[in-house]
Amino acid sequence: MSTSVSMTSVFVAFGFSGGIGIIFGVFPARKAAAMDPIDALRFE
Repeated sequence: MSTSVSMTSVFVAFGFSGGIGIIFGVFPARKAAAMDPIDALRFE
């Protein structure tokens, strides 16, 4: 049984996973950057 992977599917998968990583990385970081450090440490 032979398989093949097209370059289009590789680019789509890479773009999708990169987009998810950016979304779930940037939004929490922006929220944390907007917080006062004293308030952020108070909840730990």
